[in-house]
Amino acid sequence: MPQIIWKGIIRSEDEFPIADIPKKAKKLDSEENMKKMQIKALPFIIPSIFICFICMFVKTVLASEKVIHIGYLFIGVIIGFLLIIVHELLHAIAFPKEATVYIGIMPKSLTAVALSSSPVKRNRFIFLSILPIILGIIPLVVFCMNSYYLKEINGIMFGMAIMGMTSVYPDIYNIFLVLKTVPKNTIFKIVSMIQCI
Repeated sequence: MPQIIWKGIIRSEDEFPIADIPKKAKKLDSEENMKKMQIKALPFIIPSIFICFICMFVKTVLASEKVIHIGYLFIGVIIGFLLIIVHELLHAIAFPKEATVYIGIMPKSLTAVALSSSPVKRNRFIFLSILPIILGIIPLVVFCMNSYYLKEINGIMFGMAIMGMTSVYPDIYNIFLVLKTVPKNTIFKIVSMIQCI
């Protein structure tokens, strides 16, 4: 397991260690500013929202009545929001065991981050980027499998599912960039929010 260091509140992207980059390295064509990257990645939130609402629609049609309690939906959203640190821990534990991973919260861009300057292979980068989606998939499966009359539990699960599924949209955007531009067996280094290959 990698060494995980809690950085707490991160005021600037410059607080992270900078990796040594080989001369032949190429910068991945990605947005350097966190806020701008989040805005650019917004279209990648649509599939997650679509999946959640298809599940809700099908369950409601099959039950012929409401299947959630709205108040409990908000409880689920709050729980999902509080799991953002678990989201970052899931990114962190997927790094190689010799890596050092820094986790913190960036209030300026309303996000949490897990960053490491340790090199990772392309496929591992894709895996560690998408791993936190389980925080949305598990409650969504529970919601789908649950009886329609357990409206309180369904509300909590659906709220958690929405948060877990949508919180990975910047990660899905990064995966899209990698699949589009990076050859297989390429090694990554993340330097001050910039991926290099």
